[in-house]
Amino acid sequence: MADGTPRTPILVEQAADRLYIIDARNGVERGILLDWIHATFDDPGGDREPQWASLDIEDGDHALPVDVLQARLGGAASRQVVPLRVAWRIPNFDRDRALKFRHLIFGDPRHPGPLRARLILMRDRRRAQILVGEAATLDNLRDRFCAQTGGGDGEGADSPEFAGFVARQAALALDVAERGIRGTRYKVPRFVADSLRTSPKFRAALADLSEQLGRPVADLYREARPLMKEVIARPSALFLDLRARLDRMMFGGYAPEMEVDAAELAKLRGILREHPTAILFTHKTYIDGATPSRLTYENDMPMLHSFGGANLDFAVMGEFFRRSGMIFIRRSFQDQPVYKLVLRHYIAWLLAKRFPLSWAFEGTRSRLGKLMPPKYGLMKYVLDAAHATGTQDVHFIPFVTSFDLIRDVEEYAAEQTGRSKKPESLSWFIGYMKSLKEPSGRIRLDIGDPVVIAEAPGPDDKRALERIAFAVAVEANRVTPLTVTSVMCLILLGLAPRGATAAELLAAIAAITDWARVRGIRLSKELAEGCESAITATVDTLIAGGLLTRYEAGSENVYSIDPAKHPMASYYRNIIAHHFLDRAMIELALFQLRDTDRGDTTAAFWDHVDRLRDLFKFEFFYPPRDEHRAAIEAELTRIDPVWDRRLASGASGVASLIRRCQPVVGHAILLPFAEAYSVVAELLTRARPGDEVDAKALLEAALVEGRQAYLLRRISSEAAIGKLLFENALSLMRHMGLAEAAAPEALAGRRALLLELRGLANVMESMRLSTTALADRLPGGSDA
Repeated sequence: MADGTPRTPILVEQAADRLYIIDARNGVERGILLDWIHATFDDPGGDREPQWASLDIEDGDHALPVDVLQARLGGAASRQVVPLRVAWRIPNFDRDRALKFRHLIFGDPRHPGPLRARLILMRDRRRAQILVGEAATLDNLRDRFCAQTGGGDGEGADSPEFAGFVARQAALALDVAERGIRGTRYKVPRFVADSLRTSPKFRAALADLSEQLGRPVADLYREARPLMKEVIARPSALFLDLRARLDRMMFGGYAPEMEVDAAELAKLRGILREHPTAILFTHKTYIDGATPSRLTYENDMPMLHSFGGANLDFAVMGEFFRRSGMIFIRRSFQDQPVYKLVLRHYIAWLLAKRFPLSWAFEGTRSRLGKLMPPKYGLMKYVLDAAHATGTQDVHFIPFVTSFDLIRDVEEYAAEQTGRSKKPESLSWFIGYMKSLKEPSGRIRLDIGDPVVIAEAPGPDDKRALERIAFAVAVEANRVTPLTVTSVMCLILLGLAPRGATAAELLAAIAAITDWARVRGIRLSKELAEGCESAITATVDTLIAGGLLTRYEAGSENVYSIDPAKHPMASYYRNIIAHHFLDRAMIELALFQLRDTDRGDTTAAFWDHVDRLRDLFKFEFFYPPRDEHRAAIEAELTRIDPVWDRRLASGASGVASLIRRCQPVVGHAILLPFAEAYSVVAELLTRARPGDEVDAKALLEAALVEGRQAYLLRRISSEAAIGKLLFENALSLMRHMGLAEAAAPEALAGRRALLLELRGLANVMESMRLSTTALADRLPGGSDA
């Protein structure tokens, strides 16, 4: 009935040999369906009554009342089983899906109680629509029963278990028919626990576990039953609609329409329909997890199952999110084999039935803007489930949401400079929701190419897991677009403390967008179209939001970023920093060559590039060295087709390449990292011989010393003061063997690293000065 086989027409000569399964919640619905049956029943002999069985086929942890149905399943193998249901229509619902939160109390109007149903029929009988599900013969159903359950409990095709199976198949067929009038967004899993308990694979896995643990299978079944109730989400149409309403409320300060490419959307629709899929979204804010679900809901695609910690499964909110598709997982279950088995088979069941999954593959919100190293936990659960059950062609789809303004960024900046994070609470949630109503610009969605896993690796193949996660991260970075916000922050941070006129900004934006187009880097709609009015409107939003400032008293408007806002602005710049990384390394290496004695300039250039790669290895994702070198060579070719000859020619060639790189951006990308690392390196150089490194104390001291360094202008911006930056600096020094006990060699290495980092910062300061000196000569500058 619901397995995708072609529909079997109900032939006239078979009309008298039918069994109707009535899925009715109350007597009113049963009466409507019985009237329809008698009105359409065609018995040529006129001496037979239609055969039917009525029951409320609901999900739940209880056996269905199938006695009547079981008694009527003993007909001929060719007897057709025809499922029936009433679908209640809501006037004008398709236009605005205007369900209200009051329906949590009074019930879903699509499932009225008997009194409400009678009132509806009195007003408009057309609102009760008869659904006829796909019919199936008893012979076909028996074959399915054996194939899907392995024969069930062994009592054969006349058992109560077979009757329950037929009832569930009828409900699934009716769900398919109902989605035809309501939409694919309401495709929700049904009878999951029953499907797992009767699955041959699940039974076999439980039998294997029984042998391993030396416990009876029946005990494991009893243990698994409440675990299924704990793990399995129970989404319904009502809660999906209410969740969508909550999502719209959260995005109240943004433009009503999300920007997404139509071709990418169509491709996503096909993948969700044809393949087991997981959407892995980048995590910049509390609300970006809602953009994939909002996209699928508004475009009538299957609902997404998301993941949450079991600590969030509390009171009203836990039930709300469970009923809208959230799967709550315990933080640790290493020594809970039955729980692990239930979770694995549940995930595999969702994948096999084409219910897509969704989670933040970074595991936590990015506090710096750039992509965080992926967390492997959920990906490993999914791959282990696919491996254990033989699920093939799992598609991991990177999903990037870009916001003009992110309300969380101010909180991140405060956290990174050492201020305590405000704990989540009801009052915090209300305040956060209120802040989301403030104008915040546009939302853009970018959907990457899927990372396809033909066959899932084994549970112990950690390298394969890392490769898959890395591939997802690289693709997420590839599809991250340049936006007006990120490009404005890049330009103004690179010029700071100097500001820029409107003409200078537009010229710089045009130069960057032209550069990006040549390299196939994605652009937001305003940048792609070069629409000055749209860019100006976004800038106005950024000014109103306090990120940018505009000085209007002079002869020209001047734009800048207040120094106190540099940590916030750096967040938006960091979102796109990876696109400019190769360029930044080229520029910095060239400036280093300009300022040092040279022998073989080509060899020295590549030595500088390799050193930069090693210094910032904890900040960025790099391809293998050969691929990375090829990418840098390609970028050099775009800068100057004869770069290799110029580089080999020495000082004059280096100077020529630097001119062709103007305006440079390397300092705007890498200076905060070098300055932050220098703060940690300086603290380590102060150690006395034999001192151990106390990581916590070191990071706390770095926050204090970093602030002092900024006040003395030893570092150029507060954007270089941050806990994560300092942590990565310490990770680098551990990697270099400089964070062990302070032996003389380690202290010398620390001092050498400090001098190197300060030297890099000085070189980047000269790059900044070259950019500001060039600003007036840019097209559209003040002397143009």
